[in-house]
Formats: sequence, structure tokens, C-alpha cells
Amino acid sequence: MNLEQLLAKNILVLDGAIGTMLIGRGAQGALEMLNVLSPEAVESLHEEYLEAGADIITTNTTCADALCLTERGLQERSYELARAGAELARRAADKYSTSERLRFVAGSVGPTSRNLTLANDTTPEAVAEAYADVVRGLNDGGVDMFLVESVMDAKNATIAIEQCQAIAPEKPIVLSAVLSRIEGRVANGATIAKFVEDLPTDKLAAIGFNCTNGVKPIVAAVRQLSSLTTLPIVAYPAAGQPKVAANHFAKEMEQMCRASELNIIGGCCGTTPQYTALLKKVALRWRPRKFVKK
Repeated sequence: MNLEQLLAKNILVLDGAIGTMLIGRGAQGALEMLNVLSPEAVESLHEEYLEAGADIITTNTTCADALCLTERGLQERSYELARAGAELARRAADKYSTSERLRFVAGSVGPTSRNLTLANDTTPEAVAEAYADVVRGLNDGGVDMFLVESVMDAKNATIAIEQCQAIAPEKPIVLSAVLSRIEGRVANGATIAKFVEDLPTDKLAAIGFNCTNGVKPIVAAVRQLSSLTTLPIVAYPAAGQPKVAANHFAKEMEQMCRASELNIIGGCCGTTPQYTALLKKVALRWRPRKFVKK
């Protein structure tokens, strides 16, 4: 897969929420355990997003790292859960792929439960080990790319990127950060400019923002980011609180597409396959952001 060529040609659609959808259907506890205890529930959700038009689906592995799983006594199962999640998504994507239109799997690599800038109860080595287990599982399960997402801290993100590069150097890495409630800053308080400066952006295939409280904060952030990087840009906001209806969400996302600011669009917490279907229509109407090819 040459992600760069695809992003230059069309706006790709990422799926929507995994966690909030599974919880809404009665899931409890560690959602990653569903990859082995109720795989049909996870795989069927992937298929719903593919049916709605998603070009890329994400694995149910955002909290599959050992640091997150330790809180539930499941730290030894990190690799197993990551690989199982990747295999489920891979099977679903392959089912919907055709020679004319391939579907892709992004391995979700979350922020862990420790922020290296603020935490005093972990080390960079422990974070690296936690990321390595997840990345190995995702790679062995057949993901096409890694999605280092919900990033709150450049130190964590850099370690995640290093592990992806070390384990699967041929696979693209997309990075997405969460914004602070303070405009122009990411979740740990750093300005967007400082955050980008601290990242090894030369290792990335795309960069952008996810989650946050709806689309509006991300619109301004994307505009700023576009002046700071020549990379493709991704945006997949949460539905917000109070929740924004799918049609309004799509209209708000469309303003960024109309301005040719995005290469990948999708949804995060609170979004559903209905949002994905509307975003696919938006993506087909507009050209992607132009970027400098590597």
C-alpha cells in the first residue's frame, strides 16, 4: 500500500467510534477483551463502518497497552489482545476490499495511562515496552498502518513512533492529538507549534487531531497546523457534548474539506456509522489537501 499516493488522490474516510458504540451495546470492563471474548461483536461493528463507506477502519486496541491493562490485572495479555483486534479488523476489511477499491486497517496505538511529562510513577523504558507489545501484536495481526492516536504528550508519541519504526519500518504512521479546552493548545498545555516542533514529523505519513469536544475547536487547529507542516492532515472529532447530530457534524467537517485542508476525515467518540456515511458523501465532493511528497 502506498498511502501517500492515495492521500494525494482522494480524501479518505476513517471510521467512527469503537468504544462508545460497544459500550452503547452493553459492553463493560476492558473493551479490548471483547477481541477474544466476543469477537463477533467487534467484527460486526467494523463491517457496519465499512458498509457505511469507511476506507480505513481502526482496531479495537486503543487501551491494549500494558500500562492501561495493569489497572485490570490484564497486563500480560497486551500482545494477545492487540493481535486479536488486528485480525478481526483485517478479516472485515478483506471482506469488503475489491480490486477497484481497497479497504485498510489502522492499528490503534493509544496514549497509555501515563503522560511522561506529568507522571512520576513510570519511566520512558516502561512506556516503550508497553508500546512495543501493542505494536508487535498489531503488526503480526496484519494492520496496514499505525494510528498513534489521542496523543496528549509529545514524549509518549515519540516513543510510540520509535516502536512502530523499529518493529515495522515499512508501515505508515499517522499521528493524531487531542486538543486542550484552551484554543491553540494540545491536551498537556503545549502550543500546537511547540507540539509539532517536538515530534519526529519526518517519520509520519500524516498528522492531525481527534476526539476533543466536537468539530469547532478542530477547525481552528487544523488551519493553524496547515501552516506548520507540509504533511497530509487528518481530523476525526468526537460528536461533542452536547452531541452534535450527524448532519450538522458533516456540515462542519465539510468546511475544512471545501478549503482543501484535509486528507483523512472521520469521527471519534459518540459518532456512528451514520456519521461515516455522511462523511463519505462529503469526501467525494472535494479534493484533498496538497502536500509535499517524500
